Amino acid sequence: MSASDVSFLDPTIFLAEGDHPEKSSNPPDLLILNQPITNFATFSRLWKHSIYRICADGGANRLHDMFKGALETRRDQYLPSIIHGDLDSLRDDVRTYYESHGVEVLRDGDQYSTDFGKTMSKISARDNATLQKDVLILGTLAGRVDQGLGLLHEMIREETKHPNLRLWLFSESSLSIILRRRRTVVRNLMSSGLFTENLGLVPVYGPATISTAGLEWDVKDWFTQIGGQVSTSNHVKAEEVQVETDGPILFTIERAPLDQIP
Repeated sequence: MSASDVSFLDPTIFLAEGDHPEKSSNPPDLLILNQPITNFATFSRLWKHSIYRICADGGANRLHDMFKGALETRRDQYLPSIIHGDLDSLRDDVRTYYESHGVEVLRDGDQYSTDFGKTMSKISARDNATLQKDVLILGTLAGRVDQGLGLLHEMIREETKHPNLRLWLFSESSLSIILRRRRTVVRNLMSSGLFTENLGLVPVYGPATISTAGLEWDVKDWFTQIGGQVSTSNHVKAEEVQVETDGPILFTIERAPLDQIP
């Protein structure tokens, strides 16, 4: 396998307390979906490591409503770059608040795309398609099953359309990414303290043959598919986890809890 067929990923850079080392050159974007934001510490670190922050319609309600009680005085320190979508979920009081603080609110009435798709189109339109682009997504796979599966579908669709795009889904307790057809090395999983040992490799996008290193139960040229053999509830046992796959596969790892307020 050539060097171009190996991808090196370090998810810790988006959750570290310090600044993103590449913030000045090619920082990630942050996409806030219409789902509860359950942990302020996680949210604030993702916010800090991004510059362009976009709320997908009702995601603005979630951002606004997070700043209650002791956090209310900090709301105007976390203004999104734009609120975008069909705006059928955006509350009037939230729209008024953000518009009064100079935030652009843009409606897209296309009924053949979701608010996720609309915001991803907005992100893609402003970025250089030739550069590697990371988008941090605050969302969920809990709640309605069809919406969770729909989000996974939209993630693979966007990454297929834009080969230089990588989506990082930060749900309530996990980080999930799509590993593409190649060998991927995921670094700094143990020493950072940001993740637990709990990891899964789920073939939600179709059958795949995988080989792994760095897990408690490593496999070699192992065929996996939904309804057959699946490597869920595995454990990280090394600083780096290597996964080689001949098809896209969902890599998901549990995050260690952070304090609610840093």
